[in-house]
Amino acid sequence: MSESKRDTAHDSGRPSSPDEIGWDPDDAPELDERWFSEADVRSGGTLIHRGRRAGETETVVLPTALVESFRVQGADWQIRIEAALQQWLTEHPERM
Repeated sequence: MSESKRDTAHDSGRPSSPDEIGWDPDDAPELDERWFSEADVRSGGTLIHRGRRAGETETVVLPTALVESFRVQGADWQIRIEAALQQWLTEHPERM
């Protein structure tokens, strides 16, 4: 399907209304404090601040030289650091 949204809009050129597409605004989730704390903040298409995902990530302070040694190996440096830590924990279960 190579049609754009404009191509599928009504003859007037305006997008469909919620009633026309069968979407009920009352079905939308409530935007509570938790939603805002976990949301990414963007300006245009630029990520300004990544929201916190409770239980998924933590911030860890590492020496710059250590991070750089992973970073120069490619874009997935964070994943490789995580894998190295997981491997160390597997090899040293007594330290957990």
